[in-house]
Amino acid sequence: MLIPGSPTDGGFSQQGAEACKAIEETYGYEVSLVEAATADSIKQEAENMAAEGYKIVYGHGGQCTSPFAEISPDYPDTWFITLGGNVVTENQFPVCFCGEEGFYVTGVIAGMMSKTGKIAATLGGDYPAYTKATTGFRLGAESVNPDVECSVAVLSAPDPNEAYETTLNQINMGADFILGNCNEGQIGALKAVSENPGVYAIGSLGDFTDQAPESVLVNVVGDFNRGYLEATEAVMSGSIEEPEIMFLTFANECVSLVWNEELKAQIPQEVVDAAEQAVQDIIDGKIDVPNEYELDTVE
Repeated sequence: MLIPGSPTDGGFSQQGAEACKAIEETYGYEVSLVEAATADSIKQEAENMAAEGYKIVYGHGGQCTSPFAEISPDYPDTWFITLGGNVVTENQFPVCFCGEEGFYVTGVIAGMMSKTGKIAATLGGDYPAYTKATTGFRLGAESVNPDVECSVAVLSAPDPNEAYETTLNQINMGADFILGNCNEGQIGALKAVSENPGVYAIGSLGDFTDQAPESVLVNVVGDFNRGYLEATEAVMSGSIEEPEIMFLTFANECVSLVWNEELKAQIPQEVVDAAEQAVQDIIDGKIDVPNEYELDTVE
């Protein structure tokens, strides 16, 4: 498995590392974990693994899609599976984590609670795996407050210092709900929020409550283990007749919200009720949150 950052970043990359452990413990397979963030390093590391005879090469992030697509035709006996992305071939497909469903619900919370009418997101990149989260966040907020303003900043790299300065700027411009969706850069965003009373943070792809217990109101968490285990089982059992996108959602319990229970107890019950109803409406199909393959239909 290729991960974009440190396996101990407390968020996205660490969840990839934990999925590796789950595969080892469940199936007893040999699993290698490699940090690779650039397109060239992703391509090189993936090709090395395929040449060494690895049955599956996982790319933990949509940024692995194009590098994998360049080499996958040359290694038909290896499966190339990305978390996110849009390439489906005879030996490549994406596992799509629908975190946008969770971010939509946090948008509902932010839209109902924001005192300034301004919310913000700091992203670690501008490709669909990031932008769909912000779109869900904005649409959720607009569903309860059509006049809400959602500003978005894209970092040059998921760096905590840059995220800190960027988030401070967003707060100074009036944002009182911050979504820091930027891998290890999220730590910097949380630091900025924690220094500004009255501003709430939304944890992205992990439970960050302990990082800023007075600021993190709710977290969007993904059970990547389940997705990777299901994909591994499908490949190793030979049950895949035709590769297709594998979706991880609220409905199959791969997406969830984790509240900061102390802060949750202090907010209006109507906000909690609205969030819970939004989750159920998404599961029931009453609310359709656009995924990365549907972003071009969103205004």
